Amino acid sequence: MKTAIQKTGLWAVGLWAAVAWLVVSGTAVAEELSPWLVRVRLLDVVTERNNSAGGGVGTDTLKVSDQVQPEVDVTYFFTRNLAAELVATYPVSHSINLSGSDIGGLKELPPTLNLQYHFDPMGSFTPYVGAGVTYMRTWDSRAAAGALTTSQSNWGGDLQVGMDYAINTHWSFNVDIKKVWVSADVQAVGGASVLTANINPLLAGVGVGYRF
Repeated sequence: MKTAIQKTGLWAVGLWAAVAWLVVSGTAVAEELSPWLVRVRLLDVVTERNNSAGGGVGTDTLKVSDQVQPEVDVTYFFTRNLAAELVATYPVSHSINLSGSDIGGLKELPPTLNLQYHFDPMGSFTPYVGAGVTYMRTWDSRAAAGALTTSQSNWGGDLQVGMDYAINTHWSFNVDIKKVWVSADVQAVGGASVLTANINPLLAGVGVGYRF
């Protein structure tokens, strides 16, 4: 009888150990984060007054207007530290300023793809740096009463620095700064290039992120 009781006790201990292991392992799996991170930011886009001379226009007299706009980006983590970020936004309208006067405008869409390095967390703070490429698509240019337009496909590079502050396991607060070097050719109707507008925006953003 005593042996049977001992065996029953051992089975009970083993069963409870198995249940405990399943609970712990299930919790660990549930808390394991996916490689996907989505952020929503509000950006302050500040452009340069920087252009080459041409067509009767002096150097550094042309400026595309600054903008404040929302932005959505998706980040995929290859490893704990290495990630890729795709920044998407919606088409934005800018006015074009020449020596203090409004001479027209354009629309543009600038998706950016960056490779990032995320440092190990410093408490709740996780800083990161990145670099990549920006493609700026412009259309509906209407400068100088329709006499001038801009090149539609424009490529440039960018550098990035940012920081995530963990609110909890999934949510974070984000601050991000990017410097983009991108230019567009200003062309006469018919395609002849008149000058180059170096837009080179500085993008300062704040927002929230969610890690799946």
